[in-house]
Amino acid sequence: MIFGDDPKKRQPWFDLLKDPVFIPRYNLTLNQMRDEAYKKLKKVTDHKMLSIDDFERDPVNIFTAHEFMGQVDPSAGTKMTVQFNLFGGSVYALHTARHKSLFPKIDSLDIVGCFCLTELGYGNNAVKMETTLTYDEGSKEFVVTTPTTQSQKYWITNSVNHANYAMVFGQTIVRGKNEGVNAVLVRIRDEKMAPMKGVTIVDMGMKMGMNGVDNGALFFDKVRVPRENFLNKYSDVDEKGNFTSETQKIPSRFFKVTERLLSGRLCLASLCMGATRSCLYIGIKYAMQRLSVGPSGKSDTPIFSYQL
Repeated sequence: MIFGDDPKKRQPWFDLLKDPVFIPRYNLTLNQMRDEAYKKLKKVTDHKMLSIDDFERDPVNIFTAHEFMGQVDPSAGTKMTVQFNLFGGSVYALHTARHKSLFPKIDSLDIVGCFCLTELGYGNNAVKMETTLTYDEGSKEFVVTTPTTQSQKYWITNSVNHANYAMVFGQTIVRGKNEGVNAVLVRIRDEKMAPMKGVTIVDMGMKMGMNGVDNGALFFDKVRVPRENFLNKYSDVDEKGNFTSETQKIPSRFFKVTERLLSGRLCLASLCMGATRSCLYIGIKYAMQRLSVGPSGKSDTPIFSYQL
């Protein structure tokens, strides 16, 4: 394992990956491919192979899980990294006591999340995003709005088929003042997986690859969420509408709430290393079995025996 994790973790993964759910299936419809990716991730979570608590107690285990998933299915691996790093990891990084009850639900996939940061018009300048989180003192709620076409949350993994919650980033408006980008948890589907009032989810359809990942675009039209859904480790709004933050510079608050993008780079590297390992294994195994011309002039020599 590339991060030097405990070798004892290998066998439980090898045993798990023998499950028939990990056998590749082909010629599937788009929704079947997405369901296959979800089933693989569910098998991983049912066996408790990782947890968002690992960010504190065993962070390397997060990367080990990505490395193994990268060996078998990049779509399932991508769904996993959004669930456990971007969404779940951000909940963990930004939580206070009022959010802890969510942890086991994220680990079990009772809560499947998506990470609504990128906007159509702000893919490389997210700090200037247009989505707003406006605090309503009267109802003690945040009102989440994507006011323009450019502000739609774009290319959002897990959103079309499986997510029931979204971590939505937006400009935090309190008493008419913009307090910078913060994050709030938004319920996007009900118990029957129908979109909640004010939430529109658009399927982005077929892609050139990784069609097991259900990417979508999300619009929020004055969606109301409880004040307690605000992820308030670094910044908070009390019931009376008083905003406080340990970070005085407004632009710096953006980097505080998006730090899981950094660990995400390691997660993606781990996925890629797992995929590379599979490619090498397949290539070497084939080269040891594929016979070609040898010294006798007959096809009796594995190409693995060739010097070049």
